[in-house]
Order: sequence, then structure tokens, then C-alpha cells
Amino acid sequence: MTVALDLVHWDDVHAAALRTAQQAELRERYGDDDIGHTMTGDGIVAMVVARDDDEPVACVALRDASADLGPGAGEVKRLYTVPSARGRGHARRVMVELERLAAERGLTRLVLETGVLQPDAIGLYLALGYRSIPNYAEYVDEPSSRCFAKDLSPAPRVSSGPSTAGADVTIETVPWDHPDARALRRAMWAFNVERYPELVPDEPDQGFASDDARQGVGALTTWLARVGGTPAGCLTLRAPRPGYPDGSVELKKMFVADEARGTGVARALLAAAHDEARARGFATTVLGTGIRQPEAVTLYLSAGYRPVLPFTDRAGDFLTLWFGRPLG
Repeated sequence: MTVALDLVHWDDVHAAALRTAQQAELRERYGDDDIGHTMTGDGIVAMVVARDDDEPVACVALRDASADLGPGAGEVKRLYTVPSARGRGHARRVMVELERLAAERGLTRLVLETGVLQPDAIGLYLALGYRSIPNYAEYVDEPSSRCFAKDLSPAPRVSSGPSTAGADVTIETVPWDHPDARALRRAMWAFNVERYPELVPDEPDQGFASDDARQGVGALTTWLARVGGTPAGCLTLRAPRPGYPDGSVELKKMFVADEARGTGVARALLAAAHDEARARGFATTVLGTGIRQPEAVTLYLSAGYRPVLPFTDRAGDFLTLWFGRPLG
């Protein structure tokens, strides 16, 4: 296989054909035109086309967005691979080349938008180091959109202190309403209130107690993790609901206390849940997490989870990313 990456003009005939095919696919998938389907070449500073043995198979464009999204910002547009050439790494190739070109042009941050019905695209962006941001510009009021960003020159990571991995972590099975598990879920509620204040109910009776009762419906197994005997984390396996993927079971209420992070609690809880799901005959574990929890997204990706199609009601949902993991 000989793959060439060509920098072409926006109106290049092959680039235009690939963009037209992309818009047709999005129209079929979402039932309507993409919000930005009328975009022109205004502001486009790079258009990359990948050719496999001289056949155009993939494209992506770079827009200088510094005027509307801040100094140094570029926007990734029109990433597309023809169906017959998918699975060969072409999308990754053109994205890596686009990032190189963006840096050459003095851009320091890339942003992009994709849709919840494109889990493969979300997976690619996450694998390349993009992380969720609030919907921007014309996508602000579109619940099917998910927006991401990546700093091209990320700040060096600062250690939070010595790792405590290998600490004395024990896992036990407990009832859903076990007081220690419930206390951890209450701490999770407080965490979510802080990160997602728009989800805080107006009515007092719709607070933690009523939410916890709803979330516990269908609970199959709940685990409590302890570090040195102190409650440190919890996780529940919940029966699938209508519309969930066939053969799947849901992970709910994964939470690790601040003081126990870095001890291996989350991975121990996931391992217990995966073993139990297999024992019950399920083929896949699925979960939803919020766009403002990059730590959770990083954990799930490292544990083998990949973005999947939404399996819960997405009407008006601007905040969820959906993941799944085969258990084979």
C-alpha cells in the first residue's frame, strides 16, 4: 500500500468530491443537513487529501478560527474517509498531518465538532488526545453535537505526589443500600453538582435521595472498595434497559474518593464488574460518563472501552459520552 498525503486547494476536484460524500453520509445518518453544510473555503488554511495508490480516500480541512475562537485557535473541518478504505488508518494519518500543518502556521489549539452517532470519530479524537469542551459557535444549541479540543503544545504534567498504587485494596460485594456505598454515592452526587450545576434539580425532593432510589432500580451487584479498611470507592452492575445493545449490561455509579485516587481502586472495581458480567453471560459492558470528567474518560479508554452509539435517551442531552467494552 502506497499512501500519499497531498496539500491541495479547497476547491480541488477530489477534495470537493470527498466533502460532498461526507455531507451525504451525515445527511443519511442524522436525517438532515449538517449545521455547517454550507461552509465555503473562507478561512481555510490547509486542505489535506490522502491517496491510496493514487486513489483519493480521505480528507480533512483546517480553518483559522482565531478571530472567533481566540488567538491561536484552529478548527478541524470535513474529516472523512470513504467507506471502502476505512480501518486502514487514513483518518489518523490526515489528522496527524493536519496537526503538523497547524503548528507550522502558528496555531496552538485545535477544536472540532462531531456527532453522537459517529462513535468511531469520537474514538479517533480521544485516541489522538482531544478532550471534551462545551459546544461552541453554531453547535451551542445542538444536543447531537459533541465538541473537542487539543492543545498542540500541552503544558507539562505536574505530579500530584507520590503514587500509592499497590496499596491494600480490598473489594467486597454489598447491598445497594449499604451505608458505606451510599455515603460514597452521596459524595459522587456532590462532585457532580459541582461539575454539572445545570443538572441540579429545582425541587428539594428531587435531590440525592430520590435520584439514588431511581438509580438503584435494576441493580444486580454493588461493590465496595476499601483501602486499608477505609471505604474508598464503589461501583454497581445494573440490568440493561430497553434500547440498550443486545447482550449488554450497564456499569453505574463508579466513584473513587479523592484521597484514594491513584491506589488502583478504580481498576480493581472494573475488574470485579467485568468478571461478574461474564459470569452472568453478558457480552458487553456499557456506561455513560460526562464530558467534564476527562479523568474518567482516560481511565475507561485505558481499560479497553471505546465510544459507542447512544443507548440512553439523548433528547436534550449535551453532556454524555457513551462507551462500551466487549467481554470476550
